[in-house]
Amino acid sequence: MLRDYDVTIVGAGMVGASLACALAPSGLRIAIIEAVPLKDDYQPSYDDRGLTLSPSSKRILEHIDVWGDISSAISPIKKIHVSEQGRFGFTHLDASETNIKDLGYVVIARILGEALHEKMLSLKNISLICPAELKSFKRKDKMMTLEISNLGCSESITTGLLVAADGSQSLVRRLADIRIDKYDFGQTAIVANVTTQKPNQATAYERFTHHGPVALLPIDEYRSVLILTVATKNRNRYMSMADAQFIDGVETEFGRRLGKLEKVGQRRCYPIMFIEAVKQYQQQLILLGNAAHTIHPNSAQGFNLGLRDVAGLTECIFEAIEKRLNIDDISILEKYVSLRLSDQKRVIKFTNRLASIFYNKNPLLIPARCLAMLLLDTLPIVKKTFIQQTMGISGLQPRIVRGQHI
Repeated sequence: MLRDYDVTIVGAGMVGASLACALAPSGLRIAIIEAVPLKDDYQPSYDDRGLTLSPSSKRILEHIDVWGDISSAISPIKKIHVSEQGRFGFTHLDASETNIKDLGYVVIARILGEALHEKMLSLKNISLICPAELKSFKRKDKMMTLEISNLGCSESITTGLLVAADGSQSLVRRLADIRIDKYDFGQTAIVANVTTQKPNQATAYERFTHHGPVALLPIDEYRSVLILTVATKNRNRYMSMADAQFIDGVETEFGRRLGKLEKVGQRRCYPIMFIEAVKQYQQQLILLGNAAHTIHPNSAQGFNLGLRDVAGLTECIFEAIEKRLNIDDISILEKYVSLRLSDQKRVIKFTNRLASIFYNKNPLLIPARCLAMLLLDTLPIVKKTFIQQTMGISGLQPRIVRGQHI
């Protein structure tokens, strides 16, 4: 007899796991398919990237009862300092000046991933199928049959709704023959944890240099997450440098605002590209997170946008249950996309515009960068709009983000 589920999520990364936890109180039978064992070194949710969480993401993680599990490992961002190498002036954002407790939060991906997975595994109506890979799916009589490979054995399961949360190279999206718009920025983000001589004072730094932006996000008093953006053609050179040489290069670009960089941890690299699905849904299928939209990481909006999509889809599914509608009905998926599309487009436009102005080496754009930082630093309305955008609270947001029950 085939195992049958109401919702099947492909991908147990942070977006997929968050959705499973958010839907669990509905009583739906939920399956989550993941190819990589959760504790594996290659599990993306268990690396040492620093994730920047917006206040809207905090509300969502509180709603699914995970925030308390990671709160002791969270570092608040109280200030943001933006500057450009070789230019006078800077932009300074301070939570205390805007009646906001925190501008954001930093957490190590591994810590959040572990908390989400532990929560997910504790919920009785969630079944984890792992390690397993989706091979194909077909629709018949309002039911989807999924063919999966589980520990080398073939298995079929049925589901009402299939959710693709399997990342920017989504297999589900490919099997569904959903086209994408794609742009390679020709950049790579090199990420490592660093220890600084001086305390960071809960400040996030971003410095635009001749070779690309350098960002430091606070983890604790003396440790920060370094994000160094380089041309992809130079990636291997930076990754193969000895630690001392790498530190010297970063200090040359960033300066010694936090004193010497005393230690650098393991370096990881991530290609920077833009991917957007032409359509986010089909009958009984919805794309979520990076499977729907992979954006430039310049303002740390990607995962936060994905969590707001989780909140939006959860709201639509709970409303459907309350109205006794089928949760996989095409009208439910259409409603979800219509509710979320304006926020998605706003964030995509915002991040692409930042990339075109601040991540472009064209010297003709230097005056535009200087003007942008001047306006941001001196005009309260511009500063307020920027902060609201990065906090994930601008525009119409899901009820969970607004602090309301669903």
